[in-house]
Amino acid sequence: MTNSSIKSADRVLDVLELLCRRGNAASHSEIANTLDIPKSSLTSLLKNLAHRNYLEKNPVENTYYLGPAFFELIQQGKIVKSILKIANIQLTMLTEKTKEASAFYLFKGDHIERVLGLEANYPLSYRMPPNVKFPLYSAAAGKAILQILPPEEKNLYFKKTKLQSLTDKTVTDEKLLRKKLIEDTQDGVTISYGENSVGVIALAIPICKKNGYPLGALSVVIPEVRFNETLDEVCRKMLKTGKDKIENELNN
Repeated sequence: MTNSSIKSADRVLDVLELLCRRGNAASHSEIANTLDIPKSSLTSLLKNLAHRNYLEKNPVENTYYLGPAFFELIQQGKIVKSILKIANIQLTMLTEKTKEASAFYLFKGDHIERVLGLEANYPLSYRMPPNVKFPLYSAAAGKAILQILPPEEKNLYFKKTKLQSLTDKTVTDEKLLRKKLIEDTQDGVTISYGENSVGVIALAIPICKKNGYPLGALSVVIPEVRFNETLDEVCRKMLKTGKDKIENELNN
């Protein structure tokens, strides 16, 4: 990153912090004088921030104030903090009811990250360390999120992502993967059959904001040798219950 890029980033933060200190309103001149930013440079900066809804302009008073995108960013940060506490309770329920390992993943654009995990009390079980990343197209939690992404975002994901084999079950053809996402998702629950890890079956359900956009996913992970129809039914039921409880507490 160049020095000019760093200066631009500093100026953006300086403007946002100034508006917070000044009671959320300041004119172009007040901002320029207080922060010692050339007026020509400030004009472009304010225009960009307004275009992305981080600022709004009051044309009557000729002042700028913090916009909806700024407050949405704050709210998103609060949601991420809250969701970890809420999801942890549901992981305990999932593992107690299914007797299998469970995890919560955050959606991070082109991948998911396991941020919480509980392991099953079996000699043969799946390890659940936190801060492990997975591509969307292979893990059940990632597939669950990919399936419900808005069409334009899903198209962009496939355009930018190189599908690579992680196991001999990984689907690396876009057309086939799109078909599999539909086939592998029933009543909101998505399953993976060893596409990410050999001998591992996982079921997952997306956790969404009020507008339906995914924040992350709950998942149960099972060694293939222990998976059966009865366990499949229990996992699906508990995942739906966990989703309802997390979203109700998070969005109400």
